[in-house]
Amino acid sequence: MRKFFQVKDKKLLFYNLTYSKLFNSMKTRQLTLLILTLLFLSGRDNFPKSSFNTTLHPEDEVGLESQETSIQVLGESKIIRVLYKPEGKKSQFAKLILETASSYIPKLAEYLEAAPRAKVLTIKDITDGSIARNEGAIAYVPFAYPDPELPIPAPLLYHEIGHWWFGQDPRWVSEGVSSFLPVAMEKSGSLSIGNLEINKVKYWWGFRQPLSTIDLPLGDIAHVENIPANDFSIYYEKSFKIQYLIYLELGAEKYRNFLMSLMDPKHESWHDYFIAPSKKIYEDKTKGVISLLRKQKDMDWDQFLSGWVQRKGYQKKTKSLLQDQDGDSIVDYEEIVNQTSITEWDSDKDGLGDFAETILGTNPKEPNPKEIFQNKIQNTGIILDGMADDWEFIDAITLTQPKLPNQKIPITEFRYKQIGNLLYGMVRSDKPFYKMDSNEKDLYFFLADNSKQKERVGFGFKMNPNDVYGWEYERTKGNKRYVWGKVGHVFEFQIDISDHPDSELVLVPLINGPSGPSRGYWDYGKPIVIPLSKP
Repeated sequence: MRKFFQVKDKKLLFYNLTYSKLFNSMKTRQLTLLILTLLFLSGRDNFPKSSFNTTLHPEDEVGLESQETSIQVLGESKIIRVLYKPEGKKSQFAKLILETASSYIPKLAEYLEAAPRAKVLTIKDITDGSIARNEGAIAYVPFAYPDPELPIPAPLLYHEIGHWWFGQDPRWVSEGVSSFLPVAMEKSGSLSIGNLEINKVKYWWGFRQPLSTIDLPLGDIAHVENIPANDFSIYYEKSFKIQYLIYLELGAEKYRNFLMSLMDPKHESWHDYFIAPSKKIYEDKTKGVISLLRKQKDMDWDQFLSGWVQRKGYQKKTKSLLQDQDGDSIVDYEEIVNQTSITEWDSDKDGLGDFAETILGTNPKEPNPKEIFQNKIQNTGIILDGMADDWEFIDAITLTQPKLPNQKIPITEFRYKQIGNLLYGMVRSDKPFYKMDSNEKDLYFFLADNSKQKERVGFGFKMNPNDVYGWEYERTKGNKRYVWGKVGHVFEFQIDISDHPDSELVLVPLINGPSGPSRGYWDYGKPIVIPLSKP
């Protein structure tokens, strides 16, 4: 040990003597400082500190209110803080955002085995019309969107939170992963927000939308050629699909390992807020991502991602298998992995579709007795998948009518069933709803509540083939929220009737046009009257 220190001391002495001679001239001194700096940086194990860093200044809080809470993230105490203007329902929405973030962040940290560096994570309302973004010190999101009466959609909040873990280039990775994280976590059991919320995530990021007409690969060369990086359909929808493909190819465990390999949580000098990217990603961008994918599964990832990331034509396998040929709400690629049919919505032909069986926890490849489905649906409720299959297994009230001359809304069947405080309904048409009036592009199917408090509740959806979000509006309370329904021959809905003031629900189906007035009624002779029972 002593000899070691003696040698080390001699080296230091040599360096000191050499430097004292070199520093005799200013030019030599500057050159030496440059050389020493380069030597220091070249000897570091980690890449330099990020220059992307913002700070929350006191002027950022002028005229704003705040709410905050303390949470535990991987054993560390952190504060989640929300800032907003005290107007409209912002205070109510801020509470919802705080609750969602406080629940999501610890689970995301456990899933990725890494936590954001900051002690205080701030989420601020957008009040200047700018875009949602995460700048490290602050994640900016609109607290009300797309309507002042509606809170921010959860998928957008999840996305901006995800950027505290994935804020680096290449963008096709950071944007896609931040969007896809809730889906991956739900599938692995790390998150439990339910099928309805996961469907909202998938459809918010355009999972069922076709690829953009300006379809370009998202690899590193895209930035050089000035591809419009903010084009939603190019970057956000396509990058989400890329992560879905990678997930299906790797499986839950290897996909999680892949995500963890993209980060360097131990790097303490890169950024005060974001987790650092791994050195491979920082230096090699897309090539680095491909090499990390290859470590999880040895295959030709360049070919697999051609058209998506690499500048080559699409593989038929990856482009076509995100389709859903049998309309059961499971994409073909996933059905191949699950070994269910891509052409039959009910692979085992027991009367319940593959998607519904997946949600109920039964095997879609083995026929099940009717009693099993009856019991499970009675406990879990109807599955809002835009199919009428699960209605066949419960004792629901059914209203039917023959097709009438000049019928403006060709509804042939209406079913409803109350389970606890939830009323489930199903409307069936003899043709897809979005084809009811080809001359109008902005039509809404709408069920108006004409109970004693008229038009207290309405629910429906915009009638075009790609819009899968319905909406629900309580006029007397001023609350509006989204519900999910798959647009086709069948529209399903659920409504909480626990605080409905009347003993019955009176519904009138109608179609609204761009200017709002009704375009036509269901020729039923009288409204649909549904008696309500309070549990």
